[in-house]
Amino acid sequence: MEPLEFLAEVLPPPGNGKYCVVELTKNKEHFYVDTLEQAQPKIDAWKQRGLDVFFALGTFGDLKRRIATNVRMVRCIAVDVDCNHPKDIPDSTGVISPKAYPSAKAAAQAIMQFANEVGLSGLGDPWLVASGGGVHAYWPFKEAVDIHEWKPVAEGFKRLCFQKKLDIDQTITADASRVLRVFDTVNNGIKNDKRVREVTDVKFKNAGDHFEFEDIRALVTKHLVGTAYEVSAPKGGNGGVALTLPGKRPSKDATTIKLFENTSTKFENIYRATKAGRGCDQLRYYAEHASEDGMEPLWRAHLSIAQKCDDGSKAAIWLSKLHPYDEDRMHRKLAEIKGPYPCTKFDSENPGVCIGCSHWGKITNPLALGRETAISTEAKVLDIPQVDGSNAKILRPEPPRGYAYGQHGGVFMEREDEDADGNKIKRHIMLLPFDLFPMDILNINGDHTVYMVALRKTGPQEVTLPQKAVVSKDETMKSLATQNIIAAFGAGNDKNLFDYVRATVEKISNERAPLDVPDHYGWQSDGSFVHAGMVYKANEEPNRIPLPGLENIVKNTQMTGTMENWLKFINLLVSRKLWDQLAIIFLGGGAPLMRFTGLYGLTIHCCSTESGTGKSLALDGAASIWGHPTHYRAGSGTSPVAMQHRLGLLHSMPMITDEITTTNHKDFEWFPGMTMTVSEGRGKERMESGSNKERLNLSTWATFALLSSNTHAVDYMTGARKHSSEGELRRVLEWIMDEKLSWSAEEIEIIKSLQENYAVAGAVWAQYMVDNVDAVKQMTKETVTQMYKVYTAPNDERFWMAGVGCAVTAAICFGNKYAGIVDVPVEPLIESYRRSINTIRKAMKTGKRSAEDILNGFIQEHYGKFVIVHYGDKAGPMARLGDNTVVDKNTTRAEVMGRIEHGVTMGHVDFFIEERVLKSYCSNHSFGYDTLKAHLEKQFVVSYIGKKDMLSKTNGPPMRVSVIKISREEDQLDEEIKNPLALAAA
Repeated sequence: MEPLEFLAEVLPPPGNGKYCVVELTKNKEHFYVDTLEQAQPKIDAWKQRGLDVFFALGTFGDLKRRIATNVRMVRCIAVDVDCNHPKDIPDSTGVISPKAYPSAKAAAQAIMQFANEVGLSGLGDPWLVASGGGVHAYWPFKEAVDIHEWKPVAEGFKRLCFQKKLDIDQTITADASRVLRVFDTVNNGIKNDKRVREVTDVKFKNAGDHFEFEDIRALVTKHLVGTAYEVSAPKGGNGGVALTLPGKRPSKDATTIKLFENTSTKFENIYRATKAGRGCDQLRYYAEHASEDGMEPLWRAHLSIAQKCDDGSKAAIWLSKLHPYDEDRMHRKLAEIKGPYPCTKFDSENPGVCIGCSHWGKITNPLALGRETAISTEAKVLDIPQVDGSNAKILRPEPPRGYAYGQHGGVFMEREDEDADGNKIKRHIMLLPFDLFPMDILNINGDHTVYMVALRKTGPQEVTLPQKAVVSKDETMKSLATQNIIAAFGAGNDKNLFDYVRATVEKISNERAPLDVPDHYGWQSDGSFVHAGMVYKANEEPNRIPLPGLENIVKNTQMTGTMENWLKFINLLVSRKLWDQLAIIFLGGGAPLMRFTGLYGLTIHCCSTESGTGKSLALDGAASIWGHPTHYRAGSGTSPVAMQHRLGLLHSMPMITDEITTTNHKDFEWFPGMTMTVSEGRGKERMESGSNKERLNLSTWATFALLSSNTHAVDYMTGARKHSSEGELRRVLEWIMDEKLSWSAEEIEIIKSLQENYAVAGAVWAQYMVDNVDAVKQMTKETVTQMYKVYTAPNDERFWMAGVGCAVTAAICFGNKYAGIVDVPVEPLIESYRRSINTIRKAMKTGKRSAEDILNGFIQEHYGKFVIVHYGDKAGPMARLGDNTVVDKNTTRAEVMGRIEHGVTMGHVDFFIEERVLKSYCSNHSFGYDTLKAHLEKQFVVSYIGKKDMLSKTNGPPMRVSVIKISREEDQLDEEIKNPLALAAA
């Protein structure tokens, strides 16, 4: 029989994939063909060169790769039985290594005996080939079968061989990608690059029969004892049909994943357990038989386990030296291995060993025997990523005794147990799949709160719970659950998690004093400064702590973006010479310095009748020093009371509100009162509900309020207000911004970038202030003093001088000589402040109300209720009120506010006004009545009449009241005083 004729008997017919012939002597060349005839020239060429020639047992797909997953069809089951040969070469000690059988004849007899025992002989005879170092036996099928149908039968056949003690090469029978020798070629006797036998011929020995595949399957099923081969559902391709199940494939939960992340797997642990009789029986078998032939499959299987171990490199070398296999070959095998072999694969490569193992059916692979929890019980400084891309350092404290942290996160409880043999072992029970540890005990106005940090995969999470809750498991677990902290692996672990939290709180309570938590931003009583949720102290790194009650402010003051990008905005304003906007921005920066002036507050107001003039831009810039340019500000609908509350929370940082002329502030009269409140540095007093007790007032401040609106506040306060405005005017600085601003596209992008770059300057400024507090304090005082000289200011203007002095100090300290933030020209800022001060000075001078203004105002407002009497005319009973109402006997006292007599005093008009009514009017307009009389007495002829009948010479009833008589020269009276109603009608 010719070799190709034989191959046609044992391989699938054409059309079922590609055939593969191989030479493994020189280049290990693989040749794929569609028909066997196409392989003949290549086989002949290799044969002529004296190379070892092989063929693969199955046909392959289009990948042209001789791997098990690329096999499509198979037409036989084959076994390779090793035996000694007369041409075997002794080793260096002169000994010929014994093989499974002493000769080819003995090997063939063993094959036939096996066939008889399992009933194969009753179906026919196998085909036999003498390979030169063994015997190959083939049981070809009448028809080719799919690889997935063939595989479990071939695996069962291999196990049956082991069961019947037929010693075969375990790698061949159940792997159709394997190769056997083509007869009528040579066997060069080279193994592992070493000659073990002289050159021998590969000879065809016996032509056998063809078998029904189902008959062989039936015999295997009948005679196989023990665990059958487990078949995985085939994946699509190569003729297989993928098994598709409805729904979404479940995945491991985060807790399980974290448990495995904290697992360290060591081959040394597997080996130690094996030596103690509790490990892997296949490893024991390999260690005892490694030097024998045919161990390569088991070696490769153990390499797949070593590859996944933390000490895998060392283990792989140890495994290889047992045979020995050289390291180059070891590295090639490791590169080819796709993953750890399961126990079923070990059993397939070396049947009969696994079924006696105590772990059989309980673990997936031997890696489970090498796992240990990777833990840490030491304090460690952790780098925590921040929003700005930097890392903050957090000290994770040493855990309490009996607990540990996972090397890759997680909290574990240590517990000693005994294994099945009574040996003491240490177990680690996961409580949480992420770190949770205390940072501090917080003292918040006498109430103590535990401040913890959970280091989740998504980022750090602040966790707080009342310290009193840790005396109760239920209260502790409820408090944690509200913050999404749940014990791992079910409610049964709640008690363990509670014990851990209780132990950590006890430990930190004993080791350190509680931390007093600030209830406001800015300066603290100990000289520290709070900004961006962090406490800044002199020459220390900022410390982030929870700030209950300040969550909104903390959220909107986080450092975002870069200083470089923020400075683009400032430099843009400088290049455009927008000194008014910069002056307001540095008032925002200088707000914390108000603490050093002895005063408590100043109101800054920006106004314009149109939009686009830069008033909101100025407020955005001021806000961006400390936080988000928009969200840092209080909303336009914020009430005055809420503004006071925000002032107290910010304490030293500017309170900023844009567009205060909203529907909530229809009456602008609230504004003057607000300026007084800001300057007082304290919120209004309130009583505790349900008791006659005053609440503790914690709303104090020393800062600026920066506001904007469409109303000109100074005009309003110097206009026709009832009350005097001088006190309020001296507590406000106003910028009128009426110039429309235009921007290039590039400039607009810089302005928009402010939304992504903010609070960075405030962080640097805060640290500089606490590091140099004495120098900054001294500079502020000196600058304020200098401003009195610059503006020739009296003490009445102390609020202006304090505010401007703080802003100028901030502008200087922001420079590279000091805080190193930005250099801005100071002189243009001083001139901007000068313009604002001079505007208010002028308005106060022209808007100041005199006694005559009060008198005229009273007359104009109540002229309709004055009795007008003209002597020398027909007045008498025809006298009328100022609104032309006839005075008669029905006229009441409420209808009369005064009396005006014409023609009594030559060249004068006499005004009679009831003193009681005039006093009330003066009081309502914040003007002293005694001051009024004193001033009027200097200007006019004034007298006082104890009882004056206001309705004399009229038809009205008697109406005697105490009056002040003011005689005014007629030619000096304005028309609006002589007849205001007629003037109004015109």
